[in-house]
Amino acid sequence: MIYSLAPVAAAQKIVAQLAKMEINAILQTGIEVLQKEGEGAFLIKMGRHTLQTKSETPLTPGKEYWVDIEESKKGIIHLTRLHPRPETLKKGVFTPLGGSDILEKIAQDRDPVESFKERVLYMMASSQSKDQFQSLAQMLLALHNGVVTMPIQERGKRAILQMKRRRAQESSSKEKSVEFYAAFNNLGPIEGRIVIYEKSYSLSLEVFYPKTARLLSGLKDKLSGFSNISVKIRDSFIFPFWESERLSLLDIKG
Repeated sequence: MIYSLAPVAAAQKIVAQLAKMEINAILQTGIEVLQKEGEGAFLIKMGRHTLQTKSETPLTPGKEYWVDIEESKKGIIHLTRLHPRPETLKKGVFTPLGGSDILEKIAQDRDPVESFKERVLYMMASSQSKDQFQSLAQMLLALHNGVVTMPIQERGKRAILQMKRRRAQESSSKEKSVEFYAAFNNLGPIEGRIVIYEKSYSLSLEVFYPKTARLLSGLKDKLSGFSNISVKIRDSFIFPFWESERLSLLDIKG
């Protein structure tokens, strides 16, 4: 298999811990773009409210975005740091494999990736809708492209974990590592890397939102099991390792 157990188990453990932090972290707000109203003007839905706003960032109708909200001294609301959310987080498309505990259960299996694949195939056989079936098919397509994609739901909060192993030539024979991407409603997107060298575990996290960086930096002690943890802010977008806009069963191989 393309993954060894130790790095995968470590990545699943850290995302399970992040999922628990996510519950009480009300940082970013999600918006849905309903339609374009004019040059730089858009009709958006934020929670239960529909309003018109302007954005220098081009927005796509039908897409969802994370966004920071800032209020000026004059009471004017500004939307900042808009970041597109992955389609698989969208309500109606999102198909969870379980709660954060599913990460720990799969990590305990002898072959976690094969266990994940069997679970997805079982859910496809009993899927109740076209959207659910397509969402599960996307997980298999991602796996075929070397990326494990695991949607999880913890107390009503949706999240996505993706993992991929670094190329063998990029790491020494004594070093094992895995890269992961995680998307949370309130924390926004996170990209991380876990490196295991002998008995030492190091964790590096890159986030898009300064509030998320401050939260995670202040809760490093909650991310147990690592000898070194770094948290950095990335100015560019943090995209999933693999996401398909258009699904087709003809693309499924193996």
